[in-house]
Amino acid sequence: MTANRTDVPRYLESERLDEITRMLTELASEVWILRDRTLVLEHLLRERGCLDEGAVEALRPTGELLARLGEERGAFVSRVFGAVLDTDTRVAAATREAAGR
Repeated sequence: MTANRTDVPRYLESERLDEITRMLTELASEVWILRDRTLVLEHLLRERGCLDEGAVEALRPTGELLARLGEERGAFVSRVFGAVLDTDTRVAAATREAAGR
């Protein structure tokens, strides 16, 4: 972390809170971009007859897909919520995750 940078605006009580707020804002932006693209892709697939209305909502993953979704979810949660951990803990978790693949 940098010491009191004057080139970065401060909004909250501390630099750490500002960093967390920027992180959450960036994450929210990325989530919206993905949601927007998903809606567009589903629309295009339905329009071209490749996806039935409600097929995504009706799908109940099993087997390989269920396992893959669980692995991806775990990695995502580790990356997002691991951002507040110290560097050594993050590196150790990333190393374990990389070794598991």
